[in-house]
Amino acid sequence: MPSPFVWFDNIGAKRDETTDFLGKTFGWSSNDIGPMTFLTDEGEQPFAATCDSMDGASGWVPYIEVDDLEPAVVNAVTNGAKVIAENLIGPAGTATFMQDPGGAPLALWKRGGMAKP
Repeated sequence: MPSPFVWFDNIGAKRDETTDFLGKTFGWSSNDIGPMTFLTDEGEQPFAATCDSMDGASGWVPYIEVDDLEPAVVNAVTNGAKVIAENLIGPAGTATFMQDPGGAPLALWKRGGMAKP
């Protein structure tokens, strides 16, 4: 079974400084697209992003791919997770940001193009 971890965001108050640190430390390239900066290894597809602060979430946020977002969110909440932001639509899919019962951030993510309004 392939890993369900498909993406990582680094969310924080100092996005520019964090992006610069990651580039200098690991040699990653960056592409600022406004609300986030994509991170890539030379010649590769983006694998992570640095993002501006979000209430209740900071640090590295793993994205866990699910087959159906709504029931996965309900299941996580039933098991003690707290929703931070729901149904955030991006170019590759839709995510809901949460905190697990221990306070660690995570995002449940459903693959798919931009949703139609």
